[in-house]
Amino acid sequence: MTALIADPREPRRLRIAEELQFVTGLGKARGPDGSLSETGMGRAWSALRHASTRLGALGVPRTGIRGAATAACREAPNGPAFLRRIRDDLALPLTVVAGAEEARLVAIAQAHSFPDSLPLVALDIGGGSTEIAVVEGMHGPTWARSIPFGATKLSERLGRDTTEEAARALIDEVLDGEELPSGHAMVAVAGTVTATIQVLDDSALWDPVAQHARRLTRQQALSVARRLFHMSSADRHALHSLHPGRADSLAPSLIWLTELMVRMGVEEVTTSDRGVRFGLLWDAWPGVVLA
Repeated sequence: MTALIADPREPRRLRIAEELQFVTGLGKARGPDGSLSETGMGRAWSALRHASTRLGALGVPRTGIRGAATAACREAPNGPAFLRRIRDDLALPLTVVAGAEEARLVAIAQAHSFPDSLPLVALDIGGGSTEIAVVEGMHGPTWARSIPFGATKLSERLGRDTTEEAARALIDEVLDGEELPSGHAMVAVAGTVTATIQVLDDSALWDPVAQHARRLTRQQALSVARRLFHMSSADRHALHSLHPGRADSLAPSLIWLTELMVRMGVEEVTTSDRGVRFGLLWDAWPGVVLA
């Protein structure tokens, strides 16, 4: 879960005042009917309460807030009730977006972030879904697909002490019959790639500047995955460069990433920390330039 607070200094030009990141695991350990767990909702509510407090401290009017809830809430029977609680308790207007809309927002964010790299393929690996979009211009994708499968679902189906072989077998099953685009440079978005850069840098800090617009090769991603697969869960949790919330999911998620790269004919990606939150910004204010 991430939040972007942009501070207007002059018309049509914004400075990023604050960025917040929380690994809440909202979609983890869902009930038999797919309902969000009380624990997951509690973590997400606490994170959103902090975001709401910061918005108030910075004087952001509630009319200036845009928020999106993705796979965890759109799939869960109690997702709408949870969002009503967020609206009533914290005055945060979060809207459930469909997979196609999530892909569109991700595409817009990458078009504005990497205009000189167009056309490109945007790949966003989330916890509950993965969005893929072909981006040729500034107004959204020309092709998009939302696969209802992501890092959290992958790691939960495989279990904590899984193997690369087991991950590949499951991924082959999920991707059976999928037709994916090829022939474009790829921008890979969100926590799987930014966490990998953090591990490669041996950094204890999430830094949205340092981990954005980096080059990550398929071999580097495989190397990190295999290093993590050969560690115990306790040792992964002890890594200062890996958030505990990603300790058991990053390795399988990197196999997901690299398999998608193979199927789309890509040997390296450009990393992006600018996901849905930036898509919301540029969708609402398309002429805005970030200072």
